Amino acid sequence: MPAYKDRVQQDLDRWIGAGLVDGDKRAAILATIPETRRMDAATALAWVGGVLLGIAIIAFVAANWEATPKLVRFATLIAGFLALCCGSAWAYHKDRPTLSNILLTVAALVFAASIGLTGQIFDIAGNPRSAAYGAGVAAFALAAAGRSTGAALVGLIFIALGDFTDRSWLSGVDSEAPWMLIAAPLSAYLALRWGSAALAHASALAIIYCFGWFAAKTEAEAGVFLFLAIAMGAMAAGARWLRAQDRAFAGVFYGWFAAGALLFFAVAGYLPWFGAENAGGGIAHRIVWLAASGGVLALGRYDRHGLVTAIGVFSIIIAICALLTDLGLDLLAAAGIFLLCAAAALIAGLMLRKRKSAA
Repeated sequence: MPAYKDRVQQDLDRWIGAGLVDGDKRAAILATIPETRRMDAATALAWVGGVLLGIAIIAFVAANWEATPKLVRFATLIAGFLALCCGSAWAYHKDRPTLSNILLTVAALVFAASIGLTGQIFDIAGNPRSAAYGAGVAAFALAAAGRSTGAALVGLIFIALGDFTDRSWLSGVDSEAPWMLIAAPLSAYLALRWGSAALAHASALAIIYCFGWFAAKTEAEAGVFLFLAIAMGAMAAGARWLRAQDRAFAGVFYGWFAAGALLFFAVAGYLPWFGAENAGGGIAHRIVWLAASGGVLALGRYDRHGLVTAIGVFSIIIAICALLTDLGLDLLAAAGIFLLCAAAALIAGLMLRKRKSAA
């Protein structure tokens, strides 16, 4: 898919040929549109090579660990970590942001490995959860120091490992608050500020998981999940607004939050409503779910957002399957329900088309 600036350039050439735009304004118009940063093949290979290099270094040191004196081991860890940090600073000073980002990411991995290896050197019995949290905090510190999206992603991963180590994260009201409640919104902020697609996807999923943790701490009632669905929908609307303001990768949050809203609404239909026992939303819930999925699909097409469109299609398929299950595969009743849904979709489409024509 061509970039936005490329599409505008093609449109300008067509408009200039049709006499709609003056040719001397072409350069000025294109100059107002910033270049879209894309990861080319060389950059992707550099990232893969950098991460594999860091893993190779860690594996090599670990393979020769027992044959190396303790002080040499500790000095090797410190020297390797400092060399990577200094190399990142040098690359940043030389205006090579990709190299700086890769080196800081590898430094975060080396620091995480060094925590466990240092404990082995001095026979220190450590807590695995604390080690994971320490590696995550250090990675976020490196990310903040060098604007490294890779290090921030490493930090988010280790915080998640700490939350899941020796603990059931969704164990109810007695469970401890996960550190992800802080790491997820921080990662989302950094993803938007630094324009990182990978960090945006990871932080969006982490935020959805935080919503799930909140739901697990409460009673399993439909009202809680319905509230979470509304809150997630509001966040999707906010991300959609940021996307309209050309905020880099806000569309990633728009798509995942729309998925989260549909997910929590779907779960709400299978939980007790208003304190009733073993009572779900039933067919009425499935119809509303189907309509909401259709709305998400239409919104995705309207915004030309592939992820939102795909989520709407996927949710429609699941809603249809759920509705057929509730109807007991009664084909006549299913035909009537889908006829009503089809009529509603056609009427809504005609109203939107009429409104567009009037505008």
